[in-house]
Amino acid sequence: MVITIDKDAKVEDINKQLKKLQKPKKANLSNFYGKMKGAFGDGLAYQKKLRDEWD
Repeated sequence: MVITIDKDAKVEDINKQLKKLQKPKKANLSNFYGKMKGAFGDGLAYQKKLRDEWD
């Protein structure tokens, strides 16, 4: 993230911009993508097993 601070910015404005950088990001599924290796085993084999019922 990039913040822009003008030369004549007030201290309050600078602090607001710095607080934006410090906010923790909310966790979502994309943060954990590919990290659950033991839950389903091999991803391709798991998908084939699920789709096998259609064959």
